Amino acid sequence: MNEEILQQCFKAGKVASQVRRETAAKLAKPGTSYLQAMDFAEQRIIQLGGQIAWAQMAVNEVAAHFCPDENETGVSKEGEIIKVDIGVHNQGYIADNAMTVIVGSSKEYKYLVKAAQNALKAAIKLVRPGTQLWELGEAQSSEAEALGYRTVKNLSGHTLEHYKVHGGISIPSYNNKTKTELKEDWQIAIEPFVTDGQGLIKEGVSPTIFMVEQLRSARTPYARKILDEVKTQNGLPFTTRWLTRKLGKGPALLGLKELQQHGIVRAYPPLPEVSKGMVAQFEHSMIVKDKTTPYTRHEDDEW
Repeated sequence: MNEEILQQCFKAGKVASQVRRETAAKLAKPGTSYLQAMDFAEQRIIQLGGQIAWAQMAVNEVAAHFCPDENETGVSKEGEIIKVDIGVHNQGYIADNAMTVIVGSSKEYKYLVKAAQNALKAAIKLVRPGTQLWELGEAQSSEAEALGYRTVKNLSGHTLEHYKVHGGISIPSYNNKTKTELKEDWQIAIEPFVTDGQGLIKEGVSPTIFMVEQLRSARTPYARKILDEVKTQNGLPFTTRWLTRKLGKGPALLGLKELQQHGIVRAYPPLPEVSKGMVAQFEHSMIVKDKTTPYTRHEDDEW
């Protein structure tokens, strides 16, 4: 990996970590609007010189993939656990990071949150060329189990590539026996999801997050306008409210429906834990070296 690409990653990581911390601090206060928090995150990415890959959140038993639409009225409530997942890119080189906060002064889920932190820290310590993927998974699940929890088995970390959130190789959060070895200069994101539930997620309903799967011509003007609006994402995620605010709710939803029906766009619905167990998540991005340091680590992070 050449120095220019490294610098693009580091620049994206600095912005992503700062926006993650600031957005999480807002949501940790009871009464914070989900919509305003996500609008803030997107605006802050731009202010700090990054490009928006995504700004997402998830509450309580939902592990990931929630983005408020423009009519969202939800606010953070005392005792909720909220995951804040921020993606920033510079010219397609991605920084992916996440953290969990407990809203207000509640301590009910502090050990769940700690277990997710510990799982991430344990995996990062093993990141070097030659480490097998099962070892990273074992480290995460062992830390979760030490505090009485389990990792979510059907969510995983992943490699990152240019304009690709998932680069093709998954990094498990449990020992799945995968002997694939980490290679020097791989760009990876490790993201343990830890739960007091069964340890599995399912697809929910009412998706607001989408990605272009294959770019080809669309039939209606509504669909063509959507593709024009999201072309600068180059295949990275986009969310419904970007479209409804610019195109109107009716045209945006009709266009999205057509694009999904023709396999041009794929929806990514919220992912609740199957037994409604609470879920905590922490995530860092890094480049595999003999001595690996996450490039999304903020000075205030303890993981």
